[in-house]
Amino acid sequence: PACPYWPGYSTPTPLGPIGVSVEGVPFYNQYAGGGALLGNDELDSFDQFNGHADPMRKYHYHKEPWWITQNLGKSALIGYLLDGFPVYGPQDNGVWVQPWQLDGNNGHTHPTAEYPQGIYHYHVTDKPPYINGGGFTGAPGYATLLP
Repeated sequence: PACPYWPGYSTPTPLGPIGVSVEGVPFYNQYAGGGALLGNDELDSFDQFNGHADPMRKYHYHKEPWWITQNLGKSALIGYLLDGFPVYGPQDNGVWVQPWQLDGNNGHTHPTAEYPQGIYHYHVTDKPPYINGGGFTGAPGYATLLP
């Protein structure tokens, strides 16, 4: 959605795409195919940019997209989830975001360079759930992401 809103409850993220990076690569949640948490076999399949392909050969990220954060910065806007809220790297203005600063969905609200009036946004972290926690904070618009 172009104008994301909070419906007052979280919606669980599905398996498969939960958002899209600024380079067009989909974000997936913290689960492998079948719904199990990412295990060592899956994590070992990640390439030098922290992404990999699923069995259908669709490249995606479950974790911080290193190519983006190495080139745009650790505080950069790295994409959007299907609820329309932005996703940022693991830092805010050059300072590492701490888990206690985020809610159960890996997000919080404050101004960003792109949204100087403030907006709810997510941050990638180095521990599960990596990109998104308990679910979408906003109402997801599944039709916004093409397969």
